Amino acid sequence: MPELPEVETIRRQLAARIVGDVAETVARLGPRVLRRGDAMGVARMRPERVTRVDRAGKFLAICLENGSALVVHFGMSGYLRLSCGGELGRHTQFALTLASGRTLALVDPRTFGEVFLVHEWLPRWPYAPELNGLGIDLLGDPHRVAEHVTDRFNHTQRSVKTFIMDQKVMAGLGNMYADEVLYRVGIHPEERCAQMGNDRLWSLTSAIHQVLEEAIDAEGSTFMDRSYRNLEGVGRYYPSLLVYQRQQRRCLLCYTVIERLRYQGRYSHFCPKCQRRL
Repeated sequence: MPELPEVETIRRQLAARIVGDVAETVARLGPRVLRRGDAMGVARMRPERVTRVDRAGKFLAICLENGSALVVHFGMSGYLRLSCGGELGRHTQFALTLASGRTLALVDPRTFGEVFLVHEWLPRWPYAPELNGLGIDLLGDPHRVAEHVTDRFNHTQRSVKTFIMDQKVMAGLGNMYADEVLYRVGIHPEERCAQMGNDRLWSLTSAIHQVLEEAIDAEGSTFMDRSYRNLEGVGRYYPSLLVYQRQQRRCLLCYTVIERLRYQGRYSHFCPKCQRRL
């Protein structure tokens, strides 16, 4: 699933290409792509100029001159394709025609992605009523993020990995980058938040910011199946992953074999020596 670095990469690339263009008509709507917000409003969109492209966690927002926004979530396998006319490709779930003659399409083989219209998009958190439950964005100041979640962090018995992946608390991290962050700070994924203290929380949010910035600089992570791609090609961060999907290989710091543990329906990758539980 595309996480914050992948969505932020697409946001920056898309902003450079479509701001100032006019979103005209919806060319295609897949049967599952509209699942919230004003579904009929998407189908009946009137031409509006694109003023900017925003991001909220893993959501991408194409902001329009009338104050509304088309919001895209990529699901498990979705990506955007910007093309100059021609046939819409296979697995296209949503396509928007632009006044420039180009088409912006959401291609999503597994159909977990979605598009919805919000009538008022704010340039800051919480962005829109449809996203009221979304947590603080993780690309902001790590000290502000830590301050925002300190009380909840210190009073929950949840595991730290579950906590940092909860989109209602902090928006942007998925399984892959969560594993990388926890490895950076030497925290076991099943460590309980309430037992860790503020110092480790501050270290954690700083590491989150660092990992996300590094991944954005590399335009995200594309794996062998090439399920994620941005507007210019593929992400280059995959070779820099230190633990994710490296089970049975040696830790680059201590040479202990990296383990994979199934917890609450997800696999966690970690070094049992560098990330020993307290």
